[in-house]
Amino acid sequence: MSLKLLKQPQFLIGSFIMGAMILISFTLHHFYSAPEQVPYLYKDGELVGVAPFTPSQVPPFGTDRFGRNLLFLLFDGAKYTILIAFGIAIIRVAVSGIFSIFYNHYSKKLRPVFEDIFESTLFVPTSILAYILIAPLVFQQVDSGKSFTEILVIQCIILVLIGVPPLVSTLSKDMSSIMKKEYISSTFTLGAKPGYVYRRHVLPEMASRFLLVVAQQIISVLLLLAHLGVLLVFLGGGQTFTTGDIFNVSDVLVSMSGEWSGLIGSNYKEVMLKPHIVLIPLGFFGLTIFAMNLVINGIQNSIKSERS
Repeated sequence: MSLKLLKQPQFLIGSFIMGAMILISFTLHHFYSAPEQVPYLYKDGELVGVAPFTPSQVPPFGTDRFGRNLLFLLFDGAKYTILIAFGIAIIRVAVSGIFSIFYNHYSKKLRPVFEDIFESTLFVPTSILAYILIAPLVFQQVDSGKSFTEILVIQCIILVLIGVPPLVSTLSKDMSSIMKKEYISSTFTLGAKPGYVYRRHVLPEMASRFLLVVAQQIISVLLLLAHLGVLLVFLGGGQTFTTGDIFNVSDVLVSMSGEWSGLIGSNYKEVMLKPHIVLIPLGFFGLTIFAMNLVINGIQNSIKSERS
């Protein structure tokens, strides 16, 4: 499987894009010092503009409303966005895989009940569910006294648990179809115990499926983070900053973790005036999802070639 996967150009290109973004994000500070904030732009000693600035005014991507360089913010936030999505996706699949084994083998009497419950979760909008569960935690951040790390961990646990029931439904069906194969029945006939069968036959056969589901879940988590960002729910919480002048003062909630959805959520009100502030982070989300789609296509092609 691994060697066939490495021969898939789509998998390699997608992995290269993802790896490059993470590598640049981690090494950025070593080669490129953070540019100073540019809240005001002067020309020949005269004030010619106030942040946010367009890409033509401050190349290549312009600035946000605080005058922070978007290029630096996006690459700096890539490691948080991508690695958090990776972590949540991997834990989701691992937890779901464990539950699927117990659900598939040890709960035959209760299966019809659980099946209805799990399948009903497929139709629950995850964005709304995540907002209901996470928003109180973020909006009461100051009163609750919880630190950035505590809030981030709790949010990640909630995001993991939201995705588990639908995955248990999907993975248990895959395991069930493997268990119906003739060689598995023969193994049980020879006296093999369930633990041995899962360890030696079912889980190895599910390995490529797990990898595919992890890649799909990364896209799912990225989309969920983008939706939560628009709803001003940021990973790790946010800080409120006051901006504007004496005639037009406004409070802006800014993400503390620096992930991309925070950039979108903090600046979405600018979409009609300075659309680049929202569209460029969305473009990076799109590039990441495109790369993951290439990875998924590569894995699917590898599975097909393995079965043929």
